[in-house]
Amino acid sequence: MGGGGGGGLQDGSAGFLGGCFRADDRSGGAATLVSFRFVRFALFAVMLTVAGPLAHRAVAAFFDLERDFKSVVDHFDDATSGLLYAYVLFTLGNYAHTFGWVTLVFYFVGLLAYCALVEVPFLRISLPGWRAWSPGAWAVNLAALALVLLAAAFHIRWAYQAAFLQWYLPLFVLATASVWLAVPVTWLNNYCVDHCPQGLGIERFLRKLALVLSTWRRRSPPAEPSPPAEPSGDVPSAAAAAAPVVDVAKADDASGCAIPLVDLGARAGGATCRERARLLTREERRALVLARLEHPHYLNVRRGAPLPLFHYRLHLHHWQIFYILAFFTRFDRFASQLCAGLVLGIYTQGSAAYGFDALLERRH
Repeated sequence: MGGGGGGGLQDGSAGFLGGCFRADDRSGGAATLVSFRFVRFALFAVMLTVAGPLAHRAVAAFFDLERDFKSVVDHFDDATSGLLYAYVLFTLGNYAHTFGWVTLVFYFVGLLAYCALVEVPFLRISLPGWRAWSPGAWAVNLAALALVLLAAAFHIRWAYQAAFLQWYLPLFVLATASVWLAVPVTWLNNYCVDHCPQGLGIERFLRKLALVLSTWRRRSPPAEPSPPAEPSGDVPSAAAAAAPVVDVAKADDASGCAIPLVDLGARAGGATCRERARLLTREERRALVLARLEHPHYLNVRRGAPLPLFHYRLHLHHWQIFYILAFFTRFDRFASQLCAGLVLGIYTQGSAAYGFDALLERRH
């Protein structure tokens, strides 16, 4: 990656372990979307996935702070997830150029300060329960919001000075898409739970289409009349003879045909799948399609059991909020590196104490 013209790349150091940034980037890499330095990333990853979480769990155990119990597997899962999050953040957040001792020091300041803050009784709250917040909780959260907005104003000004504000703000909207897109997704899911107990209609439609096509009967020339059958002692009634019988358990034979031989009786003989379709009456085809639609092949649903549909709600966790903010503290300035350390520390407190909880959670 040699130095080049206006849109080229420059090396932070030579060789495979070097970093890169745009040659016309005069803002210390802030205006470069992707940058990477292996050694610096290794230090960054150790801080986020090993040193920080271990420090939090040690302090939390010593002072018996609020946290979730985690098994060895839970810690391993959090470490592997955290490593992926760290890689994305480092690569897209310009930490290849800004990560240093300032971020490191204030990382542990933010981590430990937030550990103490959430131990205050009236701050043991969550965003979904905002209606029940005490005046003290409102005051602290509004003050924190004001500080975040003040820091955001400075970062927007620095983006303007670096001549990439036209990218900075749209990328922030894109980064928060997982949050605001979750609102219509939650509404759609809850609507489907209430009005679509059979699951998404598109899957049912496609399966019905396949069944209709497989049982479709082409017109065939009229068959020669057969001699009347000899009457026997057991003559079924006309209603019983006309009623379609579908044995779903035997619906697929060895040939893979969707039309079961058992339902055609003596009419089938050694008929092929296409010939079986011609033997079915309209009522039998309809009954077969409806019966097969009631038993889709889902590995995680037992036969005859209802679909696992649940209502969800949006629950924005603080690890998610500060992880998103950490992408935008990307400037090679002391104040920006300080903010980066604080938001990374708060992010680590959330993931180390409670795990990487999902944005959408089930309603109980």
